[in-house]
This record gives sequence, structure tokens and C-alpha cells, in this order.
Amino acid sequence: MRALNLLVTVSACSSLWAVPSYQIFGLGNLGGAATAYAINNNGVVVGSSFNAVGDSRGFVWNGGALIELGGLPGSFQQYANGINNAGTIVGSADGAAVQWQNGTPSAIGTGESGATAVNSSGQVAGMSNGQAFRTVGGQVQLLGTLMGGNWASAYGINTAGEVAGYGDTAYGDMIGFVSQNGQLQSIGTLGGGSSYAMALNDAGQVVGHAARSTGFLEAFLYQNGMLSGLGTLGGVASYAYGINRTGQVVGYSWVAGDNEVAAFLYSNGQMQNLNELVAPNSGWHLLAAHGINDSGQIVGTGIYGGQQMAVLLNPIASVPPLSGFEASSVTAVPEPDTMSLLGAGIALVAFGHWFRRRTRAQE
Repeated sequence: MRALNLLVTVSACSSLWAVPSYQIFGLGNLGGAATAYAINNNGVVVGSSFNAVGDSRGFVWNGGALIELGGLPGSFQQYANGINNAGTIVGSADGAAVQWQNGTPSAIGTGESGATAVNSSGQVAGMSNGQAFRTVGGQVQLLGTLMGGNWASAYGINTAGEVAGYGDTAYGDMIGFVSQNGQLQSIGTLGGGSSYAMALNDAGQVVGHAARSTGFLEAFLYQNGMLSGLGTLGGVASYAYGINRTGQVVGYSWVAGDNEVAAFLYSNGQMQNLNELVAPNSGWHLLAAHGINDSGQIVGTGIYGGQQMAVLLNPIASVPPLSGFEASSVTAVPEPDTMSLLGAGIALVAFGHWFRRRTRAQE
């Protein structure tokens, strides 16, 4: 299946469900499992999808079919991780940081690298040759590593050019950081040995996940020098990946029983399962949320009809419903069992940030 524009219409709810808060749009895939990683304030979505032969391809969506992004000459594996309001897209192609302007890719810096985020002025953040970086005036500025560490990467950048990310320490633990005047500052943990900062907003609020003393990771919010756990959806662990200017947080969590994961929204001090905020007969299982814009639109990945697709959630109250969508049939595929779907979901949640996989032992 090349792409799917599937509108799941909100319908009457049973007495066991609250009125749905979100309308679901299946954005499809490029022939294999897909996830959306970021959405700008204009509603343009980027992400990555496997194709029919198992290669990863970056994509952009702007109200129609998924559009595959071209890679650098000779590259096979591409990932699109971030987009700003001007439409600049950043990611990686076969281990090289890339930005796309009007669909045309160009390399950022040299050596082993990857770009993960871009701010409103076009500053890019990521990893270059084992160090966190941001661009200043279009040039790569290396930010180094944490004291005693050998590797670090930035995963988020705000309008002021401050970054958040994580890196290793002299003891081998991965620890989240924020930058202050270009210097990386550790944010600590929730009592365990590791933390991972994944995004930050213009207020300096940082989200990610950190280890408890039990060793399990929990989504966190870092602000005013304090790290606070956000809880879980009843399971052993949770992971936060996106935050908007109002402090709404998205990610995914294991649910009670620890036999599946679900996308969450954390807002007004409460973590909610996004599967409980859509129509009960939608047919979707929302696996993970990765990005949220300032209008509250959420992107991530979910299962529908046995296929794993990029997904967009529109808040019904504040964002006008998208028009021009027609329900489309899903290409028939062998129906996987529950644990196979779960395994595919967990794998895809991490594949976009290709170098993040080295730190996923706890998940």
C-alpha cells in the first residue's frame, strides 16, 4: 500500500465512553510500518516508513497522500524527524544529517551524524561525530558531551537555540541534559541510573523519560531545575517525546497488565490514554504519540486493519475538521497476532532516531 488517507468519523458514543476529544486521520504508509514524528503549527506532518522491501524512507504529509522524501545520492535508509513552521525538514540518510528545503536534501556537516529537530529560525539540532550539535548561521556548532562522556546527542531545540538531549557519562550511564549558553547541564534522574531528554519548549520545559530506583523508565517533566515523574497508564513504564508551548506532553506507556502499550496525552496534571479520547468504534489502537503542535494536534503511530500507519489526531473542540477525505479500504494483509503487533509497534517507535537504539536496553 503506497498511502492511505483514512478518515475515521466520530460517531455516537456508548454510555461507557466520554464524548470523543479527537478525530483520527490515518495517514497511511509507504508499504510497511510507519510513524509520524513531528507536526508544525500549519499541520504539516513528517515521519518515516518502511517500504515494501524493508528500507526506511522519510515522508511529508500536507493534506493528501504521503510524499516520499528523496535521500542523499547513494543513500538507502532515510528518516525524517523534525519540521519547523517554514517547512524545513530535518533527519538523516545513511548516517548523515540532512535537511530538506522544498523537498531537496542537503547534508549538514560531515561525518557520522543525524538531525533530530529544527526551530523557527532554522537552527538544527542533533548529533555529529559523537557530540551534540546545533547550527548557528548555517554552520555546525559542536556542544560536546557531558563531563567524562564519549557520546551525546541533542533531540530538541527551542526558539532561543537551547537544546535538550542525552549523553553518556564516565560511568557509562545515559543522562539527560539541557544547554545553558552552549554548555550541557545534567538534569538528573528519578532515582535510577539514567534519563533521556527528548524535547523542550520555549518556556524551557523539558520532557523525556528517566529511570526510577526500580530500573523502569517513567515519563518526566523538567522545569525550574526540578525533575517530576508523570506516572504511567497503569503499567511499569512510560516514555515522553513531545511538548507544546502550553505544556501538553505526549508519548506512550505500558498499560495495566503490561501486555500492550498505548499513546498518551498529559495535560492539566493528568495522563490520559489517547485510545479513550477517540470514538470507541474507530477500529484503531494508538500505539505511541511523538509530536504535538501549539494547536494540540498530535501525531504518532497506530494499528488499523492489521497495518501499522502514521496517524494524526485533531482536537475536535479547537481545530476545524479536515475536509476532502474519503474513507479508503485497507489493503488486505495477513492478520498478525497481538504480540507480533506489539513487537512491531515498539520497534517502530524507536526507528526514526536511528542512533537512539543503542540506549533502549531498559525498554
